[in-house]
Amino acid sequence: MTEQWIKGCAIQRIAFRDGLVLDMEDYNELVISAPLALTLPATETDPQEVVMINPIDVRKQERPLFDFAGQKCTHAEWDDNGSLHLAFADGHRIDVPTDQEHTSWELYGKYHGYAACLPHGQVRVVRHDLPNDQTVNS
Repeated sequence: MTEQWIKGCAIQRIAFRDGLVLDMEDYNELVISAPLALTLPATETDPQEVVMINPIDVRKQERPLFDFAGQKCTHAEWDDNGSLHLAFADGHRIDVPTDQEHTSWELYGKYHGYAACLPHGQVRVVRHDLPNDQTVNS
């Protein structure tokens, strides 16, 4: 598993164009194009809930579920098969499994590099903020 540079960054804007787009502090952008599990935190009246969402075809009634702009990313990693796991300060979580036929997610960082989960869970990483001997590819 690889911890990512977006940990500690706040979400500045949430949009839907070619998938779910999370614009984050420090000039980072995460684009999720595979179906995802969105965990909604418990409230005073409702328990925690997990909702499956296709970010390429978000229904009108699903859009309000993405109301966590301003929250800091407290956990960001992918596992050996390329599945992405994110957690936010208010309790929202996003889990993106690998897509066997399409790119599942892409992370762009102006100051850090690029990472993407290609089909079949192959993760490609290009870091320009680390010496060449520390760049990691999965």
